[in-house]
Amino acid sequence: MPRRAIAAAPLRLLSRKRFRRAWAAGALAGGVRWLEVLAVGWFVVEETGSPMAVALVLFLRQAPMFLLGAFAGALSERGDRRRILLTAFAAMAAVMGLLAFLAFLGELTVYHVAAGVFCSGVIWALDFPVRRTMLGDLAGPSRFGTAMALDSATANLTRMLGPLAGGALMLTIGISGAYLASVVCFGGGALLLLFTSYRRPPAPPAGRGIFADVRDAFAYLPHAPVVLGTVLLTVMMNVFGFPYLNMIPVIGKGALELDALATSSLMSAEAATAFATALAIAAFVRPRHFLRLYVISGATFLACVIGFSFTPGYPEAMAVLLASGIGFAGFAAMQGALILYSAAPAIRARVMGVMTVSIGAGGPVGTLHVGFMAEHFGAQTAVGIMAAEGLACMALVLLAIPAVRPWRALKAP
Repeated sequence: MPRRAIAAAPLRLLSRKRFRRAWAAGALAGGVRWLEVLAVGWFVVEETGSPMAVALVLFLRQAPMFLLGAFAGALSERGDRRRILLTAFAAMAAVMGLLAFLAFLGELTVYHVAAGVFCSGVIWALDFPVRRTMLGDLAGPSRFGTAMALDSATANLTRMLGPLAGGALMLTIGISGAYLASVVCFGGGALLLLFTSYRRPPAPPAGRGIFADVRDAFAYLPHAPVVLGTVLLTVMMNVFGFPYLNMIPVIGKGALELDALATSSLMSAEAATAFATALAIAAFVRPRHFLRLYVISGATFLACVIGFSFTPGYPEAMAVLLASGIGFAGFAAMQGALILYSAAPAIRARVMGVMTVSIGAGGPVGTLHVGFMAEHFGAQTAVGIMAAEGLACMALVLLAIPAVRPWRALKAP
C-alpha cells in the first residue's frame, strides 16, 4: 500500500459516521477524566495538605476497575455496548451536576469529591471492555491498530487539554466550574451515543452464567502468552509508572512552588508529545510493530519518570515530561491493539475486561504505594523509586514470557 494511503488511514476511519460519533463521545469523557485529576488533586491538597489524602481519593477512581472490570467484559458480550455507555454517561452527567450544586452552595467536602471520583471510576471500568471494544467493532479487524492508536491520540489530546482547563477553572471559578464542564462533556457524549447506530454482537450461548464467562476469560490467559504478557506488563506499568501523575499536583505546589495553571501545564506536557506520537502510530503502525512498540515504549516512559524525579525546576521538569510522552503513546496505544489482535474473537470483550481488572488492580496499589513513599521521602523521590522498580519488574516479565519479547513475531489467533 502506498505510504500516502497508509498515512490517510485515520482520516478514512473518521469519515465513517458511526465510528466518528462513538470516538467523539469517548473524547468528551476523556477530557473530564484529566480535568478531574488536576481539579480533585488540587482541591484535596488545599483542604488537607496531605499527599496521602490525594492518593487515597484518586485510589477510589481505580477501585471500580478492579472490582467491576471482568464483569463489565462479560456484560459487554451479553448487552448492547452503545446502550451501556449511553446510560453510564447520562448518569455521570447527573452526578457531576449534583457536585457542582454543592460547590456553588459552599457545602462541598473531600468526602463528596471522593464519592464523585468513585462514580467516575465506574465509567473507566467500562472503557476497555465496552467503549474500546465497540470502537474495534466499528473499525473492523483490519483497522484494530489504527483505531486503538487514534483513540490513544485522542486520549492524549484530552490529557493535554483537560488539566489546562482544570487549572484555568480552579484559578477563576473554582471546583464548581470543573464540575459544570464535566456535566457538559458527559451530557454531550450521551447525545452523540444516542444518535450512533450500532449492531450488537451475537450473545454467548444461552444457559451460561456471567460468573462462568468471567472464569473462562481468566482461564484463557495461560493459553495465550502474548495476551498474558500484555496483561502482566499493564499491571506493572499501572503499579510503577502511571501513578506518578497523581503526584504532579503535590510536586507542583510543594517542591516546584507553582500555581495551579503552571502545575496543569506539567500534567499536559507529556500528553502533548504523546498526542503527536500516537497520530504517527495511527498512520503507520502494522501488527509486526505492536510488540516492539509496546515494550520499548514502556521502558522509555519509565526511564523518563526517573529523570523527572531529579528535575530541580519547572523548565527541566517540562523537558523531561515532554520526552516521556513518546513512550506513553506507544505503550497506551498498543496495549488495546495487542489484546484485540491476539485474543480469540469469541472471548475478546471478556479479555478486555481482564485488561481492565489489571489496570484496576495495579492502579490503586501504585497510587497507595507512591502516596506512602511521598509522605516519608517526598513526592519527587517517591516517583523515581517507583519507576526504577517498574523497570526491574518489566525485565522479569520479559524473562518469564518469551512471547512478549520485542523481537518476536506477533501471530493472530
